[in-house]
Amino acid sequence: MRPFHNDEKYRITKRTVAILPCYDMMKQSIIVLEDGSTIMTPLRPYQLLQLSCRQYNSSIEERIVTAKRVSSVKGKVPVVIEPTLGLVFFPTKSPKRDDCEWYAWSHMSEVIEEDGQTKLKTRNGMILPVNASPYIVRNQMKATGELMARYQQLNAMTLEDRFNAIKS
Repeated sequence: MRPFHNDEKYRITKRTVAILPCYDMMKQSIIVLEDGSTIMTPLRPYQLLQLSCRQYNSSIEERIVTAKRVSSVKGKVPVVIEPTLGLVFFPTKSPKRDDCEWYAWSHMSEVIEEDGQTKLKTRNGMILPVNASPYIVRNQMKATGELMARYQQLNAMTLEDRFNAIKS
């Protein structure tokens, strides 16, 4: 595990697979990268998402409001950090809970239930245990996929059509 250094600002990228809570006195999150390596940080998962939204010139609150407007998602709203890069993370629980885990939608391939435990399989074959039921995880993945499809529809529209669609 690579420790977080104060002068290093972690930016969520396409390589980020998951942001998991860590219950250590000094560290609050574990960031899982696509190669299986991890980074420990003193920031909570929600704080990392807030920071990354700011780094991409938005706020997490704006991203959540927009997601609610363009889709039918009401609770446990996925966060679209940067839509053009496909940086979208879905939560397993209420986003402000300390035990909420966040997964990159673009990296996930299937939900596995094994020995009473839920696991997510990534596109490159990594298996990650999840702290939510298979039903919740499947619903979150489906809602995130629908949200991304809606973003793609909006990107294909003219600017005026896009404004009218978001307004309604």
